[in-house]
Amino acid sequence: MYLQYKFYASHNHLLFQFQVPPFVVLATSENADQSQQIWMPDTFFQNEKEARRHLIDKPNVLIRIHKNGQILYSVRLSLVLSCPMSLEFYPLDRQNCLIDLASYAYTTQDIKYEWKDTKPIQQKDGLRQSLPSFELQDVVTDYCTSLTNTGEYSCLRTRMVLRREFSYYLLQLYIPSFMLVIVSWVSFWLDKDSVPARVTLGVTTLLTMTTQSSGINAKLPPVSYTKAIDVWIGVCLAFIFGALLEFALVNYAARKDMTQVSQRIRQMKQLPTDGYRPLSASQGRSSFCCRIFVRRYKERSKRIDVVSRLVFPIGYACFNVLYWAVYLM
Repeated sequence: MYLQYKFYASHNHLLFQFQVPPFVVLATSENADQSQQIWMPDTFFQNEKEARRHLIDKPNVLIRIHKNGQILYSVRLSLVLSCPMSLEFYPLDRQNCLIDLASYAYTTQDIKYEWKDTKPIQQKDGLRQSLPSFELQDVVTDYCTSLTNTGEYSCLRTRMVLRREFSYYLLQLYIPSFMLVIVSWVSFWLDKDSVPARVTLGVTTLLTMTTQSSGINAKLPPVSYTKAIDVWIGVCLAFIFGALLEFALVNYAARKDMTQVSQRIRQMKQLPTDGYRPLSASQGRSSFCCRIFVRRYKERSKRIDVVSRLVFPIGYACFNVLYWAVYLM
């Protein structure tokens, strides 16, 4: 990240009575030692990983001494800061990244950092939408003064609230996986004898969903907890795999139906010629709707397909309502 760091300090021995100009600008040198013409605090960033100053074509440093003894020190820095992220709600997550600025050697008895009362942080126009994967929602100032064995050290904290852009994942993951689950239900409307078509459809959607989940997880560090995207992919895989298992159950039921039909034909051939038929065992009472359903779909394999046409979409719709209600709140 790019940061322009400023601080103000007051020195009574630097008072002057010049009317014009209202302040004095000190020249800087490419040699850092020669630029230290006045005392500077030993400020450092606690969560810094890498940092550099801008030196083209001259060091980007500004030092002003005002006639009331106040000093303005401004410098351009490029920093790489550590920001531990919590990915439970990924990719619907919000992250809090910190910038901690403190003195390394001087305790609060020597130096104390304080935020300005008005506009302590100035943001460049368009900064909130400049990040490719996040949107900067808010910037909050705070204090992080720490107490160690060597003393108490003053510290300033900047908290940046970042919201992950969801449109990419909506177009690249959620909508395609949603369509794959729906495509897997097409097998419920195919005839039970269309074995190659139904098997190919189930296996293809399952492999496509597996490949898509592997591509998404390859971009993330391995974590020990379950993410929101893992829940979505896992349930989609379960529904696609369930559609494939449903065909196996349909195929088993169809073979059972064929066996029962063959047994009935043999029993019909063994009936006596005088028209006498043995009484069958009485069946339990069933509801009117169930009797109509059984009469309309006499084959058990067909009944399984018809029930699956309702159970799978209703179950997936309930999951979507629960999923978006939990992770969008």
